[in-house]
Amino acid sequence: MAWTGKIIGGVLGSFIGPWGTAIGIGIGHQFDKGASRVQTAGMMMQVAFFGCLAKMAKADGAITKQEIAAVEQIIARLGYTPKMREAAIDIFRQAKDDPHTAADYIGQLAAVIRFNPQLGMTFIAALHAVAQADGLIHPNERDILLQAERAFRLQPGTIDAMLGGGRTDNLADAYKVLECTPEMSDAEIKKIYREKCVQFHPDKLASKGLPDEFMKFAHEQLAKVNDAYDTIKKSRA
Repeated sequence: MAWTGKIIGGVLGSFIGPWGTAIGIGIGHQFDKGASRVQTAGMMMQVAFFGCLAKMAKADGAITKQEIAAVEQIIARLGYTPKMREAAIDIFRQAKDDPHTAADYIGQLAAVIRFNPQLGMTFIAALHAVAQADGLIHPNERDILLQAERAFRLQPGTIDAMLGGGRTDNLADAYKVLECTPEMSDAEIKKIYREKCVQFHPDKLASKGLPDEFMKFAHEQLAKVNDAYDTIKKSRA
């Protein structure tokens, strides 16, 4: 999308020094023409991710102190340097009032990660953290989460389970995380579990242009996959 390249050009200077703005505009323009996709994938992910967070924070009409604090916590977990934090906040500020929709940013983020469902769940967890920061999930916030569920090609009902609509017990949640069913054999579940673990291999994440900071964030989702598999194994012992 052309608008993504323009945003990249506007914020890249915060990462690469005094000549950053001019260089950033050039790279953004190249991206608009379809060039240097691999080189710009990391920045594109930053823009799409913090754009998503901005649209979520603004979804109920006003950005609260609690939502800002939630975004700050996410930045802290990513381990950003001061300059990277400044750039992330700049993206957030630009995106909250720009003419593009949450669906625009979510669709771009889904494309960057090549619809990897595990990474998708990681980003949805961040969106959910912002949505619930003020203690209430607004209907517009729920709609954005559902848009993300579809964009990341997750199993229908994933968001309902996250919000409590389809929750029954820990075992049911474990099957949901692994996208398995109780009717599957041990061998079938083990195969799916291993496939999900492979998706988190450093080489796999790097091939998608995932920055190191986001790798740490994504590995939190791998921990959930491991916990889910352990829960299912114990239930069948």
